[in-house]
Amino acid sequence: MASSVTYENDFIVGGTSDSLVTPNFRLQEFVAPDGTVFVHRELVAGLQLLRENLDAPISIANMKPPQSFNPAAKGVSILVTAKDPEALLSKAQQLQKSGYFQRVELSGNELYLEIPNPDNFPSIPPKLAFDCGVRVTAAFETSGDPFQQVTGNFDGAGLSFGPIQCNLKTGTLQELFRRMRGEDAARLQRCFGNDAEYLAFWRILDGSRSAAVQWADQLSRGRYKHDFAQPWKGYLQAVGRDALFQKVILRYAYDKYGKLLMASLAFARGISPIRIDNLRCLAALYDMGVQQGSLHSAHSQIRRRVQQEQPQDQFALTRILVEERAKKASPRWRADCLSRRLCILERQPVSISLEGQQSRRENRCSYLLRNCPVRSLESYLAG
Repeated sequence: MASSVTYENDFIVGGTSDSLVTPNFRLQEFVAPDGTVFVHRELVAGLQLLRENLDAPISIANMKPPQSFNPAAKGVSILVTAKDPEALLSKAQQLQKSGYFQRVELSGNELYLEIPNPDNFPSIPPKLAFDCGVRVTAAFETSGDPFQQVTGNFDGAGLSFGPIQCNLKTGTLQELFRRMRGEDAARLQRCFGNDAEYLAFWRILDGSRSAAVQWADQLSRGRYKHDFAQPWKGYLQAVGRDALFQKVILRYAYDKYGKLLMASLAFARGISPIRIDNLRCLAALYDMGVQQGSLHSAHSQIRRRVQQEQPQDQFALTRILVEERAKKASPRWRADCLSRRLCILERQPVSISLEGQQSRRENRCSYLLRNCPVRSLESYLAG
């Protein structure tokens, strides 16, 4: 998405005018009257979140707000408008409470927005951080609405479903549906709309994993088997649209992959005094857990590199963790694994070549990756 956008110290300073800098904003919208571009990426990210929360278009009124606001806030402030200024103000004030904006003021129909000092962004609560991590990983795993993503057997996993692509091969799809049934069995059955096929689906889930993958392979569609046959795809999408089951899916992600993240942080603490608490680093380690599982297979290689290189900050340490774990993936997927993780750390696509494979993964949700600390994450995950 942002491959044709130029950054300097996290300020957008150029690029192709029609490039998307977030899903709803293009670079051309941030060009000043003199033709220059100078806007902090965190301000653009805040605007994107405001657009999503408002669920209505937002227009940029002025890239250089009047002197009456803050003449020193170049690139970190903006004037915007929307059809309903009061609703716009209300949504912006909610984001202000989460630290996305430092100053929010309505003047007539124009809303002034200013982000905190980019050199010292406030910490965010762990729940917000975890939700960001889930959305970023989902953007790698899915397209469109992540809760309605149904994927066939293109990768040998049989059938994959939802934002973290729980699948039949690993048994995660079976675990997820058992949780859903325990939450509200009748509601789950109504999503299928056909009692016989609902019971047939459970026979698949309760059988062997290998038989389940074989069943799913026969129902996978398309040249590379990315799609899945109806009516099963429709049934699963109905589950994904249900608000209760969306909460169950997120809780499952929290329980399963939060524990893997805790284990990675504990291992890192044991080999380095550097504390990992930046959202970008944590999101990279969370994504690693979803795609690859634990760090265990790369422990010895990581220890050796940390001892030899003595990383000086948490980004260098995290990079060692994800690089060595990526090298333990199947040769076909090593470049993909590392490109995903470095895309998160750098917040832009990174080209990787490993084992004769090349990858350059992009992420439409990279705007969520604020350069800020997360407070009390380990207590949150442990609780």
